[in-house]
Amino acid sequence: MKTSVKIFFMAAGALALMLSGCYSFSGGRLDFQTVGIPVVENTTAEYRLSEIMTTTMITAVNNDGRVKVSDPEKAEAVLELAVTGYTRAPFEYTSQEQVNQYKTTIAAKAKLRSAAGKVLWESASLSGWGTYQVSESDEESGMKKAAENLAAEIIRQSFESW
Repeated sequence: MKTSVKIFFMAAGALALMLSGCYSFSGGRLDFQTVGIPVVENTTAEYRLSEIMTTTMITAVNNDGRVKVSDPEKAEAVLELAVTGYTRAPFEYTSQEQVNQYKTTIAAKAKLRSAAGKVLWESASLSGWGTYQVSESDEESGMKKAAENLAAEIIRQSFESW
């Protein structure tokens, strides 16, 4: 009798552990269903960042799935983004003291507004970073990784604060 009770509790415990991995949480319901993402403003000397951030932000919102990307003129909300800084710095060195990996960082400010102009969320200090191998990639791949990281942070802060 004791063995069957033991087996029952072990099976129940294993089932509870397996089912706890099935739960997910994606924040509350948003007050809008469409968001417009205008071309990202870029105040840095790195001309590629405007296009990279605009494309990455649209892709990230589409992949998130909570809202649909729409024309900013017709959307229920608009996500405005301005790149305010960009740096590239050595991140890792070889044993011969040569740079092996660089770290790229993109700084930005963002604002989410309703179609009526009400500010729903705002942050003046956001950043995302990425690294790239000197031997395998060019700087643009580091920029794209930093842009993906920044876009994920913007979505996390702006959409999940509801």
